[in-house]
Amino acid sequence: MGETVNVRRSRVRPVETQRLDAFVDASFAFAVTLLIIAGAEPLNDFGDLMRALGRIPAFAAGFGLVVMFWLGHRSYGRLAPIRDSWSATLSLMIVFMILIYVFPLRLLTEAGVGYFSGGRFPGRELIRSYEQLRDIYTIYGVGFALICWLYYLLYGHALKRGRVAGLEDGDREEAAEARAIWGFITLAGLFSAALAWILPMRIAPWAPGCAYWLIPVGIYFLNLFQRRRTGKGLLKRRRKPAPPTA
Repeated sequence: MGETVNVRRSRVRPVETQRLDAFVDASFAFAVTLLIIAGAEPLNDFGDLMRALGRIPAFAAGFGLVVMFWLGHRSYGRLAPIRDSWSATLSLMIVFMILIYVFPLRLLTEAGVGYFSGGRFPGRELIRSYEQLRDIYTIYGVGFALICWLYYLLYGHALKRGRVAGLEDGDREEAAEARAIWGFITLAGLFSAALAWILPMRIAPWAPGCAYWLIPVGIYFLNLFQRRRTGKGLLKRRRKPAPPTA
């Protein structure tokens, strides 16, 4: 019974951690609000309503990316419930970058939806030259990579601090795998930004955006490598033995 109590205590989140996570969650919610407000216009007639509805696909894409980052922080909080000053600093840096990231995110997703829809959805007019397109790809790719790199550092810090961060032995492998994934995603963002300068935008304006499709492909091969090495899939939730009953 004492063993059970110790396990439960090790997963208790201190008040400071709860307050930090609440602030991070609220900041992500505010980022989603900025994502909507950035493209909001007063609705004066039916045409305005239809244009606003036409922005839903771009908003959905941006919303999905913001949620991806939020889920990454939530997963970290589950693995490492105890925070020190450096992990708190990294979390706040993530929040800062997310609040900046929403603006190039909104511009690129709305312009992309407008381009690939052939103008049926609004946004194609937001980027007026290939030079602007190259610059927005660069700004977006570097910002995306910086946020992912902060997650890489965050999970790496949990691995370094171990039990001080509340990381249990059974969770070290999952934290290491998460760090590997965030490291790979960081490289995808940098690769996209590099493509914007290497490839002529007039010939392949879609190429830097398509570079992000390497992320699921890379995770698949990481998963395949992990299965061959250990027989377990990447980031597979591990079942812990049930605590003994009194």
